Amino acid sequence: MLLKNFLVGVTIACALISCGDPVAPANTDSTGSDSASVRVVSIWKELTESWSASLNLRNASIMKSFYGDSVLYYGDHLTSDEVVHRQQEYFGMNPDYQQKITEYIDEIQQPDGTWLIKITKHVTAGGKTADYPASLVYGSVNGIWKIIAESDDITDLNKAKNLQASYEPETSTIEGLVEENFTYGSNPGGDPKSDSKIKYYVLWSKYSLDVVATEEQAKAGSTTEKNVERIQLVGNEEQIRNLLNHKVRISGKLFHSNSNQHYTSVLMNVELIEEVL
Repeated sequence: MLLKNFLVGVTIACALISCGDPVAPANTDSTGSDSASVRVVSIWKELTESWSASLNLRNASIMKSFYGDSVLYYGDHLTSDEVVHRQQEYFGMNPDYQQKITEYIDEIQQPDGTWLIKITKHVTAGGKTADYPASLVYGSVNGIWKIIAESDDITDLNKAKNLQASYEPETSTIEGLVEENFTYGSNPGGDPKSDSKIKYYVLWSKYSLDVVATEEQAKAGSTTEKNVERIQLVGNEEQIRNLLNHKVRISGKLFHSNSNQHYTSVLMNVELIEEVL
């Protein structure tokens, strides 16, 4: 296994070094030779295969090295650190995750000089295996080709169909992953970094939620929140803490943030929490 990981790491490193040419390859051969087209396929296939291998290896620093500083990730604008964080959260929920590229469908140079690569990926996650039409966009960042957009057709379709939820007194049941977050308290005139460290618990929802307020709730300040993925959890901390980094199903009442001790726009008073196997 160590030898296998070493070889994967060497392959990835070589791919990263080889993508340093800031000029996108293009077929400029006036003789009609298709050698430049072959080069295009070779470059993007090598780089995309290395990216896929990095996800299977699950090494955060290697995964991050494939992404630009800013990434359009399944419809969300994220930093490369946030992309890797989401990937690791997903791996935590799906420890059997593996993917491989089964088909290279197309490579399209776009007007801004970036390259759109269309692929089919074969993914195992949560005990299920399926093929997904997917796409990556590579852009030149300081002379090195980086992923600046990533998507797949099925995820985009599901993301467009957000689930709806309601504020209290309705009870909501949501699946996701529980994690521990930290922030810092701040005293007037003090240094936030040297002030007290505050711990709180968050549910990363399996699906994006639109939490819809009634007219009366909106007048009282509980506005509708769309595309909610992180929900701060309040209630029995021991019960919540026992399921940290576990896939769970949580029932409780949602309410809108209303104090400086609320760190997400929507929170939940937890009534029941159970692990999802």
